[in-house]
Order: sequence, then structure tokens, then C-alpha cells
Amino acid sequence: MKETDIIDLLQNIAILLAFTMLYENFWLKNEVSKRLWSKIITGLFLGGIGIVLILTPWTLSPGILIDSRSILLSISGLFFGPIPTITAMLLTGFFRVVMGGDGMWMGIAVIISSGTIGLLWRQIRASWRQKNVFIELFAMGVIVYLARLGCAFLLPRLSADIILIIKTTALPLFLLDLPGIILLGFLMLRQSSNFQNRLSILKEITERKRAEESLEESKKTAERYLNVVAEIILSIDTLGNITLLNDSGHQLLGYNPGELIGKNWFKTCLPYEMISEVSSVIEKLKNGDIEKVVNNENVVKTKSGEIRTILWHNTLLKDLDGNITGLISSGEDFTERKKTDRLLLEKNEEYQQINEELSQTNIELIKAKEHAEESDHLKSAFLANMSHEIRTPMNGILGFADLLEDQGFTVEERHEYIKIIKKSGVRMLNIINDLIDISKVESGQMEISNSETNVNEQIEYIYTFFKLEAERKGLQIFFQNGLPVKEAVIETDREKIYAILTNLVKNAIKYSDKGTIEFGYNLKNKYLEFFIKDTGIGIPHDKKEVIFDRFIQADIADTRAFQGAGLGLAISKAYVEMLGGEIWVESESGKGSTFYFTIPYNDELQERNVIENIVPAEETENQIKNLKILIAEDDETSEMLLTKIITQDYKDVLHVKTGVEAVEACLQHPDIDLVLMDIQMPEMNGYEATRQIRQFNKEVIIIAQTAYALYGEKEKALAVGCTDYISKPLSRNFMGDLMIKYFSEKIVP
Repeated sequence: MKETDIIDLLQNIAILLAFTMLYENFWLKNEVSKRLWSKIITGLFLGGIGIVLILTPWTLSPGILIDSRSILLSISGLFFGPIPTITAMLLTGFFRVVMGGDGMWMGIAVIISSGTIGLLWRQIRASWRQKNVFIELFAMGVIVYLARLGCAFLLPRLSADIILIIKTTALPLFLLDLPGIILLGFLMLRQSSNFQNRLSILKEITERKRAEESLEESKKTAERYLNVVAEIILSIDTLGNITLLNDSGHQLLGYNPGELIGKNWFKTCLPYEMISEVSSVIEKLKNGDIEKVVNNENVVKTKSGEIRTILWHNTLLKDLDGNITGLISSGEDFTERKKTDRLLLEKNEEYQQINEELSQTNIELIKAKEHAEESDHLKSAFLANMSHEIRTPMNGILGFADLLEDQGFTVEERHEYIKIIKKSGVRMLNIINDLIDISKVESGQMEISNSETNVNEQIEYIYTFFKLEAERKGLQIFFQNGLPVKEAVIETDREKIYAILTNLVKNAIKYSDKGTIEFGYNLKNKYLEFFIKDTGIGIPHDKKEVIFDRFIQADIADTRAFQGAGLGLAISKAYVEMLGGEIWVESESGKGSTFYFTIPYNDELQERNVIENIVPAEETENQIKNLKILIAEDDETSEMLLTKIITQDYKDVLHVKTGVEAVEACLQHPDIDLVLMDIQMPEMNGYEATRQIRQFNKEVIIIAQTAYALYGEKEKALAVGCTDYISKPLSRNFMGDLMIKYFSEKIVP
């Protein structure tokens, strides 16, 4: 073999390798999806390679040349398919025609047969790649080899020459075509396999990348979903480090999104005292004691230190082998709801309390209703009693006043009638005083006026006062002083002590028909304890608590119950409490009663200069003849009474009926010595008249006289300029008292 032959052979091999490169780098990519023009271009490239192979033949002997076009075209038909192969066959065939020569038809036949065999093998043996590839390629190579030998008969030579050519070319062609087809087929098959592998790997990489991208997108989508939900989504690893916390969790805890990722949940977000408790729950989950924890409530600490209450639902995270990798939890901020629940609970308790109070109120209302009904009954009885109490003395006053008009009575009888009228008047005045006193107590206008009081003298006076009345009923009356005279002087309101004792002793006499009345006092624990004991009708058990109420009398049915206003005990109770003591009763119906009351034993006496406002007038024959007196009174009866009393001793008396006239009279008579000023008058009341008189006369004595007897009237009168204050009804001796108090220097002996 010549050096040139070796070079030609190497050139053919190089060209065939280039052919394989074309297959690998151009054809295998998108083989199925290649368009027609792309396949034609590929065929033209293949045809071009075929032409190059034709132009680089291998010379066996002079006039006998061989090349590797048959290898190219058969392999092309097997791997490239119809359109590229047919295009290559046409191009190389055309070139062979152009070349001409004796072997033109043989060359064309080789081109056609080689390409056709490759195409038919591709079509008929479609699954040749899945079978024994070597045998498949070997068999096709043999057929191509035989076809190529057969094409030698198309040479325009004698048969002997053809046989010689066949003999000459048979072995070289066998050594060229068969190994070439097999090797080139294996090479291209390997390229195809490698390409498919690369394609599979690339596809796998692409799919994996897409999967990763999809996973990443899914992760981002999931994170977006997690960040949208209002609940806290938390995931921690086995060490407690935060691996996931959505925006809601960051926002609730006061951190920027992502700021807590990687931080330790227990150390960063839990109060110190909660770490052990929550860790215990985590350990139970890890140890399998519990699989999940729902409605687990615990507190967390925000960045600012605020404590929030979270309701958690917890589940363990495990890998494919079942190993615990962490914990995922969803949490709901329970703080406001807990506050609301607490408020609702408090409200519920409050409403329960209100309900209980309402139930109690309902019970009290029922009792109040019963009490009101009883009060209505008592008030009706009281009004009937008041009617009786008022009408009885009025009957005595009016009846005996009518009798006095009759001239047929003796002087003694007239004096007796006058005494009855006066007694009836006193009784009516007592009733009115009781009503005024209870009104003062209930309105808070009653005041305490403490003074130096000798208790022994009070007891003895009460005894003397009621002794005759008790004896008239056949009762024995006793008293007991519990202290020596020197120790019996205390600081208290003597008038109220007198009123209490008077009411209680009077009741004892009133409700006793026989037996004894005993009263007095003892010193007990810095208190004077008074007692009034009788052997009268007693008090029923169910009346003991109510007898101190207004209008209550122990025995309504008893006729003696209608001999008073039913206010004495209520007034006594009010006075005792005002003085700082207590009052109670021990009684048994039919056997008598014992009333007790206490007052503080205050023996620390205050030093005072006692100025008596009213000095009792002694009977005197001295008369003041030179006083000028003004009577300002609009009521005819009161004016007549004042005139009769005054004109007996005083001759210079002026009369006016309004406040305006009183001011005019004082202006016209600046020498007036005394003004008796009624408070309630038409045109101008006594207060305003006094105020105007004081603007021009500071010296005249002005005495306010009124039927008002309520608290504050005296102070109001003195404030406008009155010299003194007296309340109606007036006694006939009141002028003597005033004369001694204000005009003693004018008394003529």
C-alpha cells in the first residue's frame, strides 16, 4: 500500500468522522421537530460530504478506484432518514453524472443501492437498536457490500474484466465497507445514546430546575399565604431555633419581617418563668407521650416587653425515617379575647350579684309593700287619732266658750269652764309640738344644745310632776337616783332628757291600771342607763321592733291608744340617738314593760357665762306708764289678744296691719320704745319691715312674734335686726318678762 493510499484512507476516515459530527451536533438536536427545509439542508451537507468522498478515492490499481460513499449513504439512510438521504443521493448522483466516465452508472448504482439499503433497514428493522446491534450492522454491511460488488456489472467492459475487477475489489471493499459500516454505526449509535443520555440528563436537570423553581415558587406562594393569614405560624427545630415565622408573628412580637429567623424562641420570645413549662410540653411531644397539643395557652414576650397571651396548636415535624426534626405551631392572639372573657366573667358575676341584689330588692320590696300597707293602715289609724286628738280639745275649747256666753252660770262654774278651755288648749299645743318636733328630727333641723344638767334634779322633777297623776289612777310611783348629787351633774341637752323621760313616764302611767311605776338611772361603762318600769298591759312580741316608728302604738285596739299622737316613742328614740345613746324595751304582754335608754356620762363641764334670755318676771305692782308700743299684726284675733294684754298696763299703743304701715309708723313716731312685729303680713313681711326700720332707727326694741316654730326662724329674725324672738301662743305674762329684760331701768317703784 502506497503512502498516498494511506493518506486517501485517512482522508475518508476523517470525512466520515466529520459526518458523525454533523449527526451529533446538528441532526440529533430536535430531530423529530426538524422542518422540511432543515432536512433538505442536512441532505445537501451529506451530499457535499459524499462528493468530497468521491473526490478522495482509494486507488487499488490503475483504473480501479474505491471510496467510502456507500458507507456514508447507507449509514445516512439508517440514521438520518428519507429526506436527507434522498437529497444526498440526488446530489452525489448528479455530481457523478457530471464527472462522467466508464464507471458512471456503476457509481450511480452504488449511490442508489447504499442509500436505499440504509432506508429500508431503518424502515423494516425499526427496532434494530433494541436488539443485537452488532449483528444488525453486520448484516446490513454485508448486504451493502454485496450490492456494491453487484454494481460492478454495470461497467461497460467485458465479463472477464468485470470478474477481474470484482476479484480485485472484493477483499478491499469487504475490509472497507463492512468494518466501516459497523464502526461508523456503533459510533453514531454511541453518539445518539450519549446524546439521549445527555438529553435525559439535561431534561432531568431542566425538570429538576423547574421542580426547584416550582418548589421555590410554591414556597414563596406558601409564604405569601402564611404571611396573609392573621394567625401566627411558627416552626422551630429541636434546639428551639426559629426556622419559620410569618409576618403576622413578627408583627405581633414587634419585630421586622424575618428578624427572628434563626433566633432561639425560648430565650427571645418567652418570659423567663414560662420557659420550663413550655419546654416540658415540647419534651412530652419529643418523647411520644403526646402526638400533638391543641388549645395550649401560654404567654409570649414582645420586643417592647409587653406580655401577650397566645392559644397554640402544635404538631411535631419528622423526616422520612421518622426522626423528629422540629415543631410547627399555629397560634392565635388570645389577649383581647381573654380580657373580654375576663370582663364577661366579671360582668356575669356582676350581673349575678345584681340578680341576687334584685332578688333581695324584690324581697325587700315585698316587705316594703307589706310595710307600706301596714303604714297605710297605721297612718289611717293615726289620722283618725289626730282627728280625735284635735277635735277633742277643740270641742272643749269651743263648747265651753259657748257656755261662757250664757249668763246663768255661777262664778265658780265659769272659772271651772275657763280651766277646761285652758287645759284643752295645752293638750292641743302639746300635739302640735309633737308634730313639729318629729318634723324637725326627720328634716335634720333638730340640734343638740348641751348645757350643765343635774340628772338627779331632772328625775326628782319628773317624779313630782307625775306623782299626783299616778296616784289618781291608784298607782304607786318611785324613783331612783344612781349617783350622788356632786356626780350627777353632766354636760348634755337637758330639754331632750326631760322630753324623753316625760314621754316614757307618761306612757307608763297611761298603759297601767294598777301596780307600780318605777324609774331612775345607773352608771354603767361611762354611760348613764335610764329605766322606766311599769306593771301595765305590756307589749306584744311582734310589736317590740316597731313601737319606736312613727304613728305606732303598742295596742291599736285599746282605747288608750287613741289618747295621743303616737309620736312620743319615735321622738324619744330620735333624741336618744342624737345624744349618742340607745333605746330598747323588755316587755311581756299582760305583765308590764321596762324601757331602757342610755346617754354618755360626760362629767367634764365647760366653764360658761350663763346669760338667761328670759328672766321670769316677779309679780310687781310697779307699772310702766310712759312706754310707746307699736303692735304690727294683721290677724284680728292675735291683735285683739295683744291689745287686751298690753292696754291693761300700757296706755300709749299704736296699731298697724302691714309691714309698710309699720315702717311708716316708725318714721312718724321716732319715740316708739317697743315694736311687736308679726312676721307674716301682707304687702311687706316682718323681716323686710325690720330691715328698713333699722336703716333709720338702731335703738328701738323690735320683738319678732310668729306662729312659725321651726328651726332657723329665730336666727333669721335676729339676722335682719330683731332684738328678740317669741313664738305664739303668747301667755299673759310675756310682757312682764320683756319689761324686766329690756326696760328694767324704766320700772317705777
